[in-house]
Amino acid sequence: MLGAFSSFLIIANSLSHYIRGQHNVHVFLKDQASESEIQKLKQFLQTEDYVDEIAYVSKEQAAKVAAEEVGQDFVDFLGYNPVPASLDIRIRSSFNDMDKLDEAVQSLKSREIVEDVEFQKGLMQKINENSAKIGFGLLILGVLLMIIAIVLINSTIELAIFSQRFIIKSMQLVGATHWFIQKPFLRRALFYAIVSSILALAILSLLFYSFRNELVDAIKVMNENNGFLISALVIVLSGILVSWISTAIAVRRFIRLRQGQLF
Repeated sequence: MLGAFSSFLIIANSLSHYIRGQHNVHVFLKDQASESEIQKLKQFLQTEDYVDEIAYVSKEQAAKVAAEEVGQDFVDFLGYNPVPASLDIRIRSSFNDMDKLDEAVQSLKSREIVEDVEFQKGLMQKINENSAKIGFGLLILGVLLMIIAIVLINSTIELAIFSQRFIIKSMQLVGATHWFIQKPFLRRALFYAIVSSILALAILSLLFYSFRNELVDAIKVMNENNGFLISALVIVLSGILVSWISTAIAVRRFIRLRQGQLF
């Protein structure tokens, strides 16, 4: 469950970044803007931390795109090109400071060579809000899964050690130290954790392989972000950590029991 959850979290986070990365700010330039002025503005924008990529779209390119969308060459009909040149700014996917971005847009509007700036602030805010809600929901789900896993594993280990409480007490009576008593139980817990981690990884891999045609994009995202490696580490480390701690606590609990409490 933790492996599937970590995979889902990686995919959801990547999707959120992708959606943010597709959001653009369109800076429409005045016709009298010179080549050097446009270049200076472009160089300035490249230093801003919210900018990922900048693409310059000339009047001719913009008119061609608009004609394809309208389905008619309106330049020949009108006798001139009404579509302005523009700088298309792709917002960095990790950037989510809306106030700073709004200030940057207002600053761009005040520049002499800028005709107008198009920026869908409401859509960007909605994306950030939904990303925060989804992230919080996934965090709660992850914590619940971790609690369930810990409770189940801890209860199972306690039940297994309970059946050997007399052996533990006998070892104490002959002078065995706490670490000597705990060592075989911890070694067995480590072995079971590794075996269960391998089984969990095998099941997770089988699921991805069985639904590989339906999960093509998800598998691609996992490969690009080292998702499978991260999920494997989550499974192995959490399995070892939970099993080791639960075993140590359970054994210590039975070591501290008095003779009369064993029954």
